[in-house]
Amino acid sequence: MRFLLVAIALTLTACSSIKNEQNPENEPAFAGIRNGVLVYEGTVSKALNQAIFDAFRKADTKPGKLVISSPGGDIGVGMQLGEWIKQNNLDVEVADLCASSCANYIFTAAKNKYLRKDSVLIWHGSAWQEKWNTSELPESFISEYLVPMRERETLLFEKLKVDNLLTVYGQRNLTLWDQAARIFSHETSGWDYSVEDMRRFGLSNIILIDEEWNWRKYRPNKSSEVTRVAVSDEYTFTLRRFET
Repeated sequence: MRFLLVAIALTLTACSSIKNEQNPENEPAFAGIRNGVLVYEGTVSKALNQAIFDAFRKADTKPGKLVISSPGGDIGVGMQLGEWIKQNNLDVEVADLCASSCANYIFTAAKNKYLRKDSVLIWHGSAWQEKWNTSELPESFISEYLVPMRERETLLFEKLKVDNLLTVYGQRNLTLWDQAARIFSHETSGWDYSVEDMRRFGLSNIILIDEEWNWRKYRPNKSSEVTRVAVSDEYTFTLRRFET
């Protein structure tokens, strides 16, 4: 796996901090066109977004798919890329890893959503998560950053026809077993869902390239770092569930 899950604790701070513009020191970064396909590798950033926008704009033949490997990044920058994907009606394929802002806004925004048998897709929270570490953030963080980001996220998910509970369900609906596991075992990097449960949230057109999606089988040494969250039978789909 190109991006070690252990690094997610650092790179997923997009869900708890304002800025995450730089790639980790040893993380490769690329955004452009390879073999007629858009490719995005690295932490979601303004620089990589601009590179992918420019490559698409300059292409004589417009690619219809973005292949991505990313541990996430700033939530606003992630939404910018998701909005662009929606606007251009692009497909998204997860290569190695799509976590946090990548899962929230980029995978979710795709026309068709492609998963390889070993693609790792991780949710970690979003603008609508309840707990934020604001001790080192300015007093204006809530009013000037978080509230606008929440409004923007709600509008995006409404356009995508996706329940925005998707991004925080794993935080708000932990079972007693999951809570105990977090207390008595190592910290997890986030959670994922079954394909069936993702569809219940409104994620349509999920395509399994290898006719299976079971990344834990192919990456067993990383499986304990991500909690599989099962959506309750009592869950009902709701658009604009969270609003400011």
